[in-house]
Amino acid sequence: MGRKSSLAMALALGLAWFGATEPAKAACVSLSEARPLVKAGTIVPLISALGAARRAVKGEMIDGNLCGDPGSYRYVVTFLGTDGRVIRATINAKTGEVVSVK
Repeated sequence: MGRKSSLAMALALGLAWFGATEPAKAACVSLSEARPLVKAGTIVPLISALGAARRAVKGEMIDGNLCGDPGSYRYVVTFLGTDGRVIRATINAKTGEVVSVK
């Protein structure tokens, strides 16, 4: 198995594992639904959350979502780490601070 196919396999397995533990997609909102929340000052812009996540995690971003409900929105950003692991950073969407990296 080549290096690229090994990475693809690791990514697929990691995403499948995370998918089993991820909150239901209904708890996430689309970026078009997030725009009014940013304009109202309820949450920080996605670009700010991505900056915080990139400072906390070394690797390539592969997915990002805004999840939660009013008062507890969070950005969940998934990376493929430089070591091949799938890493998820959770950012408080109100403050832009990294809450956890797993």
